[in-house]
Amino acid sequence: MRSHWLKRLRVLAAFVVLAGLFAAFLDFRELVPAPLAHGLAAIQFVPSMVALITGASFALAGVLVLLMTFLAGRIYCSAVCPLGILQDAIARLSCWISQKRHWLPYDRGYPRLRLTFLGICVVGILAGWAGLALSFFDPYSIFGRIAHEVFRPVLILANNSLVRIANACGVDWIYWVDPQWAGAGVVVLALLMLALISVLAVSRGRLYCNTVCPVGTLLGWISSHGLFRLGLDKTACRKCGDCLHVCKSQCIDLRSGTVDFSRCVDCFNCIGICKEHAIAFRFAGKKPVSRQPKAPSAPDPQRRKFVTFAALFAGAIGTGMGFENKPPAERLARVISPPGSLNLERFLNRCTACHLCISACPTHVLTPALFEYGLAGLNRPRMDYSRSFCNFECVRCAEVCPDGAITLLALADKKLARIGCAQLDEDKCVVKAKGTDCAACSEHCPTKAVDTIPYGNNLRLPKVNNDLCIGCGACEHACPVKPAKAITVAGLRIHERAEKRVETKAEKPKTSGDFPF
Repeated sequence: MRSHWLKRLRVLAAFVVLAGLFAAFLDFRELVPAPLAHGLAAIQFVPSMVALITGASFALAGVLVLLMTFLAGRIYCSAVCPLGILQDAIARLSCWISQKRHWLPYDRGYPRLRLTFLGICVVGILAGWAGLALSFFDPYSIFGRIAHEVFRPVLILANNSLVRIANACGVDWIYWVDPQWAGAGVVVLALLMLALISVLAVSRGRLYCNTVCPVGTLLGWISSHGLFRLGLDKTACRKCGDCLHVCKSQCIDLRSGTVDFSRCVDCFNCIGICKEHAIAFRFAGKKPVSRQPKAPSAPDPQRRKFVTFAALFAGAIGTGMGFENKPPAERLARVISPPGSLNLERFLNRCTACHLCISACPTHVLTPALFEYGLAGLNRPRMDYSRSFCNFECVRCAEVCPDGAITLLALADKKLARIGCAQLDEDKCVVKAKGTDCAACSEHCPTKAVDTIPYGNNLRLPKVNNDLCIGCGACEHACPVKPAKAITVAGLRIHERAEKRVETKAEKPKTSGDFPF
């Protein structure tokens, strides 16, 4: 099959984006710089629009995607969206395995179903479940969860299986890495999503993008009114059907000689395969000459509904994510959100659960929640101090967050950001329960919020100063008591600012004479 230069450019861009994002999500060796991971995530449509609308950052990538779509169609879906590119890769892999190319004839699509999924997303945002709705439908976030929950553990297991062989051959840069498993429920959800898009990609090409994905529906409507589109020259077309064999969106209708540009993802496969050059990418105002008289176009009953939904979609994001929900009166929360999330309601409203922060966390204290936050917090990152603790010198989760759900704080401010408060159960502490000296929590506390006081016979019992505590979890992680820790951290719904420990210099001993000792 001949390859058009537009297709080669599209394939190159898609390869760079997919490889870069896979590297960011699968990076268990911490080799990918945070700016690169953030940059590839920030050009995605939904995270960029969330960051722009909520004022988290002056992100214009989403606006540029809309402009690019109006000018040249759904290039974003074909060359930038990682979930769409992954579907193309799965379909291509299927063809290689089966040694035959799947033929996808023209299909009218499912316009009512497209509007239904878009409407569900809009209603979810308007109902105050913006983060949950977008996490279910944002293609970038879906890709992120698949990459982190499915592909990353497989890569780590493959690495570990090679360690013994590599070490025997004198290769020391391959070493054992502890597998980082998420909860079974989270993994199952990611596996089900991967299975769904794989089945649809193999059997129906880009059906998911043109039916389920609200981003594809919104961009499809914009592209159908765009300046440049694919068009068929009916006088040159011989209806050989070659273009149908390569069209992944089933949007070329040879009978009427038209292309449904709302479903076309600008893969440009058809341009390269057409021997008569009957299909071309041209200015929309330039109509190909046709020998058949043009029939009067009937009004589209779906267009008015779509325009209404699209307007609601744009307004809903601003309404559902642009203001802060009034937090409840409770001060403590069941779970702990990352430093920089500022308050629990804000975090759940903005985070789309892409899991890039979880992949980037060097201590792996961030883990995806199932129902720990409640249904509204499904798949959102949470601090799990049974696994690890928050590094006192680290702000990497905020550095990579593309939608502003985790605000990037200066390191000095992050060191004083209180996300929770430590609570000591003296009866469980080994000092009081077993009469054994410990002080593990005090030794690991970076702010010295946990100190010790004299207790019993030459023992020292931990004591918590909550004015200094930031809730990093170092004390809880270090506590040797099992199964329930003696010292635990309770999350704060609204993050606070801890006091800074003031070090006092010891007084010089008063001496007399030349020899103080």
